[in-house]
Amino acid sequence: MLTPLQIKKLSHFFNILDFDKNGSIEADDFEAIGENLAIIRDIDLDTPEYEVVMAMTNGIWDKLTPYVENGEGTEQQWLQFMTVLLDPKNIETYKQYLNNFVTTIFKMFDINDDGYISQTEYIDLFIGMRIEVRFAPKAFRNLDTNQDGRLSKEEMIRSVDQFMRSDNPNAAGNWLFGGWEESKV
Repeated sequence: MLTPLQIKKLSHFFNILDFDKNGSIEADDFEAIGENLAIIRDIDLDTPEYEVVMAMTNGIWDKLTPYVENGEGTEQQWLQFMTVLLDPKNIETYKQYLNNFVTTIFKMFDINDDGYISQTEYIDLFIGMRIEVRFAPKAFRNLDTNQDGRLSKEEMIRSVDQFMRSDNPNAAGNWLFGGWEESKV
């Protein structure tokens, strides 16, 4: 079972994924996210790079489709997906999801391919996913636990894990997608 804090954070993430803000997530939301990310990355249509970005965002949707009805996922279905994913019995599946999630973030946002996400690259993530950019510097500072001005894969894995699983309201990873405290439950 998800805790009230997890529900609040994961509902915040649902609201980010609901790109058209119609109250459900569907394939079009993930396509729009992909298109937005391609624009941020200055990737032209009909290029192999564009296809890679679209495949990544569509792949996220493909993982959700068993949990939705008629091609539309409600917030309740999203939370059910996350409940199954975060169940301790599914730890290996969760670890694979976590690794794939962070790998995807790095493929999309480590623009200079140095193995780190800079604050500028992290701001691009916020812009690409239409998260309020005003939260990006605070989020970045919270996630950059060694304060070296960049996010390593290890820091990102720890942050995503804290966002998904932690019930500590002060966990740094809670800020992964910005102002979750202001989200409606």
